[in-house]
Amino acid sequence: MIKNIGVIGAGSVGSILISHLFTAYPDNFYLLASGERAERMKKNGLSINDCTLKPIIYSDPSQEVSLDLLIVAVKSYSLDSVIADIRPLIGNDTIILPLLNGIMATERLRSAFPGNRVLYGVMIRTDAHRTGHKVYYTTPGEIQLGYAFNTPIKPEVEDVKNCLAGSGLNANIYEDMKRIQWRKWMLNTGGSQAAVEIGVECGYFEQVDEIVEIIRLCIDEIVELAKAEKVNITTEDRDDIIQFLLGYPAHKKMSMLQDVEAGRPIEIEEYAGTVIRLGEKHGIPTPANRFIYLSIAAKKKVSDLKKHL
Repeated sequence: MIKNIGVIGAGSVGSILISHLFTAYPDNFYLLASGERAERMKKNGLSINDCTLKPIIYSDPSQEVSLDLLIVAVKSYSLDSVIADIRPLIGNDTIILPLLNGIMATERLRSAFPGNRVLYGVMIRTDAHRTGHKVYYTTPGEIQLGYAFNTPIKPEVEDVKNCLAGSGLNANIYEDMKRIQWRKWMLNTGGSQAAVEIGVECGYFEQVDEIVEIIRLCIDEIVELAKAEKVNITTEDRDDIIQFLLGYPAHKKMSMLQDVEAGRPIEIEEYAGTVIRLGEKHGIPTPANRFIYLSIAAKKKVSDLKKHL
């Protein structure tokens, strides 16, 4: 049974989790943070949908908190530093649920915490966005979770699902979570990268055939990689993902475009970067993602250089 719940990461996804879990379990919810960030949160709390929440900040082993569940909701480029931060704060019985973009977080956390049960997790269909230190959302989305394969469903997976659902979150267990995770990766690698490369909101996807072709080329390379990695992904998944993107609200901005416009770091390594590395591993050409990687990385570097002129 899950009693004490921790979350690390208070961005868009983390804030959705915090607003539900802290409200539902105020005495058993902990926000993991360290240093100046922890002090700021203790003093100011978190602004989520213009409400100020002040959960317990867990940053020191001397607090002697025994976490049953830790949800990791940080950006992928921060994961290595986060692993160092959380290492003294969790025990071997803590279940870890990563909700990061890309497909590598579960393996990276399992390597760092071989004694822990580390699940696969995906958050989809949320409209959360960050403005400064404030987060707003109207649609909390769906959490998809489980081990790689969930037939039968393990008791700890059911416990996590029930804990999240008990706070009002839409949480569901899927039979093949590797496939679910790769589908989300396809969506971001195609949609987010095209949005950043062209610099447009999602409404332009269905209006400009060339944008759809860029998305298709990026995703086609993932379909080939899936065959090599023995993940159950086909061209039908590609077509489904493209149709899903074409149905996005016209005003919606993909998360990586939001990060680019705000001058924040971006997760290009988890998208095109991972495609390129897996392509090299299996001897599969990945020219579309290689071009997108170089183009977006170059634009980001030029933008950073201009700031210092």
